[in-house]
Amino acid sequence: MKKISFLIGICFLVFSCTKSFIKPSAVCFDDPDLIANSTLHPKANEFEAILTKYYNKEIPGVTVLVNDSSGLWLGAMGYADIEHQIPMQPCHIIKTGSITKMLIGNLVWQLVDEGEIDVEMPISNYIPSVANEITNGNQIKVKMLLNHTSGIYPIARDLGLNLAVVNDFTKSWNLDEVLSYLTNKPATNDPGEKVSYANSNTIISCLILEAITGKSTNALLQERIFDPVGMNNSVYFNYASEFPLNHLAQGYLDFNNNSGAIQNISNMNPGSGNGYTGLYSSVSDLHLFMKALFVDKTLISSNSLDIILGSFVLSESGNWGASSGGINMEEIAFFGDSIHAYGHGGGDLGYSANLIFMEHNNAIVAICYNYGTQLWTDLGSELGNLKKEIYTIVANQ
Repeated sequence: MKKISFLIGICFLVFSCTKSFIKPSAVCFDDPDLIANSTLHPKANEFEAILTKYYNKEIPGVTVLVNDSSGLWLGAMGYADIEHQIPMQPCHIIKTGSITKMLIGNLVWQLVDEGEIDVEMPISNYIPSVANEITNGNQIKVKMLLNHTSGIYPIARDLGLNLAVVNDFTKSWNLDEVLSYLTNKPATNDPGEKVSYANSNTIISCLILEAITGKSTNALLQERIFDPVGMNNSVYFNYASEFPLNHLAQGYLDFNNNSGAIQNISNMNPGSGNGYTGLYSSVSDLHLFMKALFVDKTLISSNSLDIILGSFVLSESGNWGASSGGINMEEIAFFGDSIHAYGHGGGDLGYSANLIFMEHNNAIVAICYNYGTQLWTDLGSELGNLKKEIYTIVANQ
């Protein structure tokens, strides 16, 4: 059984609030056909052994879906809710963090296909008043938001916002409130100069989407991605109300830094529902999104997908690349140039996720953990090791 401890200060911040947004996790029910078929995968025993190995290293819970040339494998290990001893199941959902950015990029390119957006045009064409309040705003093109070359001030580093979040971890932040912390702030670089990853880019992307369509980001995701793809186990949530599904895995983090004790921080909410995070989903639904995007090609046109996959700009580290579609070239550090792997990772307080498509074998891998994102701890670094072992097996199929 996992050891649970609660820091007094964190307890006060999170649990003294009169609102309770995240309820205890409930048992959920997976598609029995998926479960039955997963046992037939020739690497099933190897995948299960990997999950067991890392669960024994104190990762609270993990779910994995692999779909490759050998078939589909679906597995889970650990607990969705340690306090109530609810086992983790593949159908449990987590907060996917920055994987949300890939869906926002997809919405942008749907509007490109419809002639509503030109990614080569400046953002001032779509949100002139906002552009005027952002350093270099009239020089930033839409594609620079998606590939993180805009140079927009990185809101995650803003002291004022961080202090406001700490003051109320359960506050529901709307786009205008968050925007106030990045206007008239210094740029990190000239537009188009280099990749400088910033959540601010996706905030601006959402403002453009909402300005053009007259609809909320939540409504656009539901109408244009969740419903058409069949992502019935996914929500875009901003903590403005009770969480709509009861099978959300609880989120955990080790605030004691390698002490072996973890805290339930499910109600902490920095950034939810602001484009750069806010997607809650399961491995099955994440798989459906990747399949629709890369295999079935039903979300955006093949021409648009080709443009996106031909537009990567390498990060300064060279370990990943950013595209004009919110899709990253992932795990270059693992595979080098030998394998083209596309997707995104995500992390938020209490949760982490990885989602990848391997072009050479049409393989899709989705991994969700109810732990994160303190990756500099021993336990946090094990998430990367687990991912690498799963990816390596799939890449060699």
